[in-house]
Amino acid sequence: MFGDWSLLAAFLYVVGLVLLMIEAMIPGFGVAGISGVVCVLTSIVMISSSFYQAILFLIGTISVAVLLVIALYRLGYGKRFVKSMILNTEQKNEEGYVSSKGYSKYLGLHGTVITPLRSAGTVLIDGKKIDAVSEAEFIEKDVEVEVIKIEGSRIVVKRV
Repeated sequence: MFGDWSLLAAFLYVVGLVLLMIEAMIPGFGVAGISGVVCVLTSIVMISSSFYQAILFLIGTISVAVLLVIALYRLGYGKRFVKSMILNTEQKNEEGYVSSKGYSKYLGLHGTVITPLRSAGTVLIDGKKIDAVSEAEFIEKDVEVEVIKIEGSRIVVKRV
C-alpha cells in the first residue's frame, strides 16, 4: 500500500506493543494505550499491500489478541492479575477507622441556627459550627434548636 516501509512498520509495531505494555502495567489516562493502538494499527496498514489485506491483518490481529487474552485468563494468569488489583483488607472501627466524626456527643444539646434551615443549614452548638438538617420544617436564623437525632454524619434538629 505504501511501498517498502517494512523497517518503519516493524519499529512502529514494537513501539506500539511497548506502549501497550506500559499502559497495562501502569494504568493512567490512556495516552500510552491509545498511542500504542495507533502505532500497531499504523504498522499493520503500512506493511500491507492493499486496503483489503490491511483489513484482514487488522481482523486477524484483533482475533489473535482476544484469543490470547481468553487463553491466559483460563490458565489462571488473569485471575491473579485481577486479584492483585482488588483491595482485600478491611478498615475496621477497632483499628481506628471511622466513617464519621462521632457526633453522638451533640445529642440532646441546644444550639442556635446560623443560616436558615431550609431542610439543611448550619447550627452553632458549644461554639462550633455544625451542618444540620431540620426535622421537617423551615427554621429561621437565630432560632434555638435541639439535636434530636444522629444518623451517621447527619445531625437532625428541631425547634425548641
